[in-house]
Amino acid sequence: MTILLAQASEEAANTLLWAFLLVGATIFLISLELVVPSGGILAICAAASLIGSITAFFMHDTTTGFIALAAIAVLGPLAGWIGWKWWSGTSMADRLILQTTEDPAMPAHSDLLHQTGIAETDLRPIGVVRIGDQRHDALSDLGVIPAGTRITVIRVLDNQLKVRPAEVDDSEETS
Repeated sequence: MTILLAQASEEAANTLLWAFLLVGATIFLISLELVVPSGGILAICAAASLIGSITAFFMHDTTTGFIALAAIAVLGPLAGWIGWKWWSGTSMADRLILQTTEDPAMPAHSDLLHQTGIAETDLRPIGVVRIGDQRHDALSDLGVIPAGTRITVIRVLDNQLKVRPAEVDDSEETS
């Protein structure tokens, strides 16, 4: 009888050991997924390891399984958020994450509203205009505008310039 109880306690301790080892493997695989381009294979292995650890906790004891499940459900996202905040501040994250840069010489399109320029190409209805010393893609508001015509920006919508010939714009303002 004592031998059976010893084997049962050894088996229970063994499942608990495997459960904690699988949690450690999950953490290792998730952190490895950040730096190794595996196409998601490491994330799938981490998910399988996490499911295996929860199963091992339930094999040890139902109460232990529910406690581990609740701890993983609460502490997992919290640890992930803290880890992401820490990792995103490292120099490796700066090299891996694409940074956007704005050209300081290029003015924002909203600054070009009511500016005048020259149509460099025929606007049928889309073409290229020059405002100041910058070239911009533009959309004609009133059909075709021939190249060389003076234009005025009448609207900026979703970073797209809408233009019309300056003569038409001037005559509408006077009437």
